[in-house]
Amino acid sequence: MAIESGRGGADVRSSAQALRSRDESGSNGSRLRTRVLAVEILRRAYPVVTGVGAGVLLICGGFVPVLRRWLGDEIRLRDPAGVVGTLGGVWLGTDRCRVDAELGPNLERAEAPELYEEIEGLARRLGASLPGSVRLTFLPCCGVVSWGHNARSRSLVLGLPLLQVLNRDELRAVLAHELAHLARGDAARLARATRFVERLEEELDGETPCGGLKDGPLRSWARWAYQRADSWIAPLARAQEERADRLAAGIAGGGPTASALVKVALMQPIFRELLEHHDPARPGRLNLYATFRTLWRRLSPEMLMSLRHAALAERTSGTSTHPPLLDRMVIVQGQPDRPFPGGRLPASTFLADLEHLEEALDRRLFALDRPQPSVFHRAGS
Repeated sequence: MAIESGRGGADVRSSAQALRSRDESGSNGSRLRTRVLAVEILRRAYPVVTGVGAGVLLICGGFVPVLRRWLGDEIRLRDPAGVVGTLGGVWLGTDRCRVDAELGPNLERAEAPELYEEIEGLARRLGASLPGSVRLTFLPCCGVVSWGHNARSRSLVLGLPLLQVLNRDELRAVLAHELAHLARGDAARLARATRFVERLEEELDGETPCGGLKDGPLRSWARWAYQRADSWIAPLARAQEERADRLAAGIAGGGPTASALVKVALMQPIFRELLEHHDPARPGRLNLYATFRTLWRRLSPEMLMSLRHAALAERTSGTSTHPPLLDRMVIVQGQPDRPFPGGRLPASTFLADLEHLEEALDRRLFALDRPQPSVFHRAGS
């Protein structure tokens, strides 16, 4: 179902153009460039400092735990991640996007023709260039990802669980939010900086290798780099989220946007817990996505209400780059509702064959050695 044009679309386009002009010509634009440049310098300096520090520690006796782990066949001496990890540090290696593992398979136009029409209509209203691909990802999240400088390197990532839970109006709000990021260049400007911070956070949250240093100068350096980079980009990322929320509510309406934010916040921990306990080898099992769809539909109104209250009462977002859920609700609920024909239909009706896609994505997910939920945000899309 394509987006209808009209005065509402013109208002949103003019609002987006005003935001673009203000951000690129004013202090916001210079602050963004300065902070992203600072994180880029830190990102480039990080492996150099880590490598030099590891060398010094090896000379000063760090070779003992490294040798012990090598003799135990736990690491290879040619593997810098294993050596640095044994010394208590974090080695990030080359930041190459494993597209199929991290983002999921392409969703072809023939598999969701109406969804493509929806995306194209929203892109026109927001003045955004179309993403090079739409990828159906494994987790209940949505995002725009950029790993290059041309249109083909930009993807709109859409989680299959979202399509199982949201209705069309709510999905329109989620899509408008992400395309607003694309229209404003957020994906390209902060992509590498945000990825650097997220990778550091993932590694620092992991366990220190057995036999390695549990603390030390390399660990302290990694924590400092993470905290500094996070503090530089967090205010800008939060401002971008708030701006995208306003534009999404202006297109899809305040009610559906608020409802989408709450549903995404509720479904993510439920899906994560299901994923942890799901056994793909159990005979006669339903696939992961059919199980989640069935579980969600069986949740009682009382249980959903309790989960909703708990989510709204949480004053931290779980990530520094997203505002708390209640703050986001305040931003969007002031916008009037904009009902669309068929907006109450399940978002899964955008897909030509939901059950086939559930089976295909389940097979791909459990065929991966290590699925990487790199676009997963605890605070929502």
